[in-house]
Amino acid sequence: MKYVFGLIVGLMIQTAGWSQVQLTGVVYDTENKEPLPGAIVSIHELDVTKVTDIDGKFLFEGIRPATYHLHISYMGFKARTMVKSVRQNENLTIYLESTTLELSEIVVESNHYKTGPKEQTLAMEILDAEFLAKNRKGTFVNSLEDIPGISAINTGVGISKPVIRGMSFNRVIVNDKGVKQEGQQWGTDHGLEIDMFEPGRVEVIKGPGSLMYGSDGLGGVINIFPPAIPQDKEIEGSIQGIYKSNNHLFGTSTVVQGKKNDWVYRGRFSTQDFGDYKVPADQFTYNGYTLPIYNERLKNTAGKERNFTLMSGIKKNWGYSTLTVSNFNQRAGLFVGAVGIPRSYQLEHDGSYRNIDIPYQKTNHLKVASNSNILIGKRWLEMDWGYQRNQREEHSDPTAHGQEEGPDGTLEHGLDLQTLSVNSRYFWQASESHTRIIGLQGQYQWHDWDGFAFLLPEFRSSNFGLFLYEEYSWAKRFTATGGMRVDYAIRDITDYSESDGTDFFQYNEDINRTYFNVSGALGLSYYPSEQLNLKTNLGTSYRVPSPNELSINGLHHGTFRYELGDSNLTTERGVQFDFSLSYQERDFSLVVTPFTSYFKDFIYLAATTQFSSGFNPFLPAESGQIYQYRQNDAFFAGTEIAMEYHPIEALHWRAAYEFVYNYNLDTKLPLPFTPPGSLYTELEYGFEINHSFFEDIHLGTNVKWVFDQNRVDRNENTTPGYWLLGMNVGMGLRLGENTIGQLAFSAQNLLDKKYFNHLSRYRLLNLPEQGRNFVISFQIPFAIK
Repeated sequence: MKYVFGLIVGLMIQTAGWSQVQLTGVVYDTENKEPLPGAIVSIHELDVTKVTDIDGKFLFEGIRPATYHLHISYMGFKARTMVKSVRQNENLTIYLESTTLELSEIVVESNHYKTGPKEQTLAMEILDAEFLAKNRKGTFVNSLEDIPGISAINTGVGISKPVIRGMSFNRVIVNDKGVKQEGQQWGTDHGLEIDMFEPGRVEVIKGPGSLMYGSDGLGGVINIFPPAIPQDKEIEGSIQGIYKSNNHLFGTSTVVQGKKNDWVYRGRFSTQDFGDYKVPADQFTYNGYTLPIYNERLKNTAGKERNFTLMSGIKKNWGYSTLTVSNFNQRAGLFVGAVGIPRSYQLEHDGSYRNIDIPYQKTNHLKVASNSNILIGKRWLEMDWGYQRNQREEHSDPTAHGQEEGPDGTLEHGLDLQTLSVNSRYFWQASESHTRIIGLQGQYQWHDWDGFAFLLPEFRSSNFGLFLYEEYSWAKRFTATGGMRVDYAIRDITDYSESDGTDFFQYNEDINRTYFNVSGALGLSYYPSEQLNLKTNLGTSYRVPSPNELSINGLHHGTFRYELGDSNLTTERGVQFDFSLSYQERDFSLVVTPFTSYFKDFIYLAATTQFSSGFNPFLPAESGQIYQYRQNDAFFAGTEIAMEYHPIEALHWRAAYEFVYNYNLDTKLPLPFTPPGSLYTELEYGFEINHSFFEDIHLGTNVKWVFDQNRVDRNENTTPGYWLLGMNVGMGLRLGENTIGQLAFSAQNLLDKKYFNHLSRYRLLNLPEQGRNFVISFQIPFAIK
């Protein structure tokens, strides 16, 4: 870190000797050629924004000669991204086309690819803070579930992990503020440690992201960006609150941010407290036994969160540099019947719906991230450095598993993972139509454990990657992309064995493996008009076995099984093909994205015919079936279809369909945890009212159909389909002359239907999902000059 700040200080000292220019312009409406006051114009590399004046004009002063990416957006118009090489004072004339489509108003540029939506050759969704607030559910991941191609693996209502096109765990990368999230994501009951209130913009790349992001990006990538920092010299912030009736959740989040001269800062503190959640059932059936659900509440599913984020940094005409420290802390109960075999006496009401008893999870995720974008000559260097410490505790009653209490009492598994990472990208803008990116990525991890039961050994893991990416546009209708990547990885895992003088058992041997891989990708985007866009992308991908896949060996009660690794696993390789067709008019859009993939030596966790009681002498008889990591060749295919239509400007109709098909070419069966097909549709009407307190009211309803999932792997339950009805009401609140707050009301599972989620960890217990839920949320902004 000291070398990074030394470089930044050196650049600041030299700034006075560099020439400075200004960039001015006017933003017009294409149809009537009138200026657009209040349009937002941003320079991506400097992270600075201007708002056009009453004549549609904007001005950036004191910037250095370089190539910049400009974003221009205005409510009711299509957002634009343009590349501009500024060598002297420049004056631009920019035209925006009107539209009634909400998502077209979002500035859609990838932070890595630095191109607009037409030029990108991979399927991508850009979601802003308004969308995230409107679709806020139990967790950050659940807020994305209605986007086609995205699902979630849930454990109750407070723990979830993302699924993209049927892939999850170590095949989906989540980058938070440029740093890859590392939180024991291999576990089905391990959630994503992200504050639900913090994201300001989310970018979802569906399909192979290995070239730019690393080997774990086979299924896709989720990039999370913080809220924008105010551009004026003022302090601003907001107070947010949310209440959910089903489990009486109370959540709050307060953020304060500002800018003083070149210094920027932000601080956020968020809380969530929730009780046992209700289901529309008073009993469930497991293993042939019918067991009660007292008062229709799942006992011990309460939880709480305490999260904070602190950011500080500087913005200059050579770029910016920020340092962010965040901490996510969650304690969440697990349904008392989820660990071991459910018994009727354990399920009786204990007098409180908000206490958290064993079994439970406790997670603390500390993250330090440094993000810099520095102008070197006339080219840009982006650097993201990170340190993370993920401490996960899984508590249960040792005597219930036939074991003695350890030195830490009820701590069954203590998993302590620390990660150092660096990502750097050098942008070589040869011309306004030709971009080259050279990237370097590195990661080092070390893991320790404790608890009365063994699961995952100590290990050291490192990855190093280097990539070259090229993008070239011509004839104002074609963009070709391509790249190559080399990777080197080391897995150094410490052996572990156990002995009591009579029995001896070796959980894993000492493992020291190295891996080397080369991969590449080619893409083409064709846009003959403003309305039509065709894209195709073909790439090779790979994934190095993770330490848990090589060495895990223990009873994992949170997943109801004994998990066993295989030290002989080899690198997983694939060939992935994506196609996209999009058509967009002023009030209509249609996007169709079919995909197909072939994987050689696909790694997954499969049921065996063994039981751990005879396999491990240190476990009691009720130890469960062994699931072992294995490799088979596999085939994936599917499609996503998204449609948006405004028959009149005030009426909005959106529909989204998704389907994933996979096939194990060796077992002739589907792969586990395959999401069922679904169809989501929503209808919303918005209107303005002239009231002293309310404005911009919208009323909406939505329906989601989830189809039967009968294509399952061995020892996996089939799941019947269902449909859910929801509704929402939202409005702006006039809180002052220039202060507009937001108030929203929604209902989920309005008809209180009993249904099963195929991707829920409680599906194995035949437990239904959450019943009717009313949600009230508000946001009150404030600003101090």
